[in-house]
Amino acid sequence: MAFADLFALHKEDCRMIFRQICSEKEGSLAYVLGDSITREAVAIDVVESQLSAVEDFLRRRGLQLRLLLVTHWNASHEKAAGILREHWGARLAAHESISAASVDMRIRDEDILYFGEESLRVFHTPGLTACALMYAWNDRLFTGNTLLVRGLPPKLHGKARGDLLARMNALLDRFAEETLLYPGREYRGRRLSSIEEYRRLVQSNSGGGSTGLLHRYNQLLQPTAKPVKKGRAEKDLHRYVPGQNLPAFL
Repeated sequence: MAFADLFALHKEDCRMIFRQICSEKEGSLAYVLGDSITREAVAIDVVESQLSAVEDFLRRRGLQLRLLLVTHWNASHEKAAGILREHWGARLAAHESISAASVDMRIRDEDILYFGEESLRVFHTPGLTACALMYAWNDRLFTGNTLLVRGLPPKLHGKARGDLLARMNALLDRFAEETLLYPGREYRGRRLSSIEEYRRLVQSNSGGGSTGLLHRYNQLLQPTAKPVKKGRAEKDLHRYVPGQNLPAFL
């Protein structure tokens, strides 16, 4: 093998292995994270309609699925996890409050999970559900339905919303503003946000320091906006482009 080929292979292996997968029918988002050294991988929030895409990515990248994670508990996650457990021998992890027999690992706030030479940290973020979790990995947070592109879920009101907002603000203060936020569902074709963007939204909604720009930003992300129609163009879909791997401050 030529030196140039060896260099290209080494460069590829040192990259972060990451894939965001969207269910076009439901708009739900799943993630595959891989260790480039040991080829061990983790999948987050896989639903039945995403199984084929997830398994295809694992095979193409030569990955071995070790952990199945969920940010919240539902029947579709459980069924998809059962199939992946059977095909790959992976272990299913969920919050300790989940008593289902299909759960192999019960995890809690601040736990650290390892796959190969990589690790991620668990955060308990009850609000919409008592078992809600988020996961921190390198320069990104996987937030499930707890934190969407437009901010906190619109279905949450009153004291529950206030408590979750306080929890999120305290948690996000531990990370750099450049930290990427990957939600569990797309919104108006968007599948990615950041802590800096989230803080602008909170500031705008709270009425503090509003400017014309922040007002337009808030209007853009109103929950009453119409969802993207099925069959949207490929150019509208988010694609991850490797860049600086900024560490999260944990």
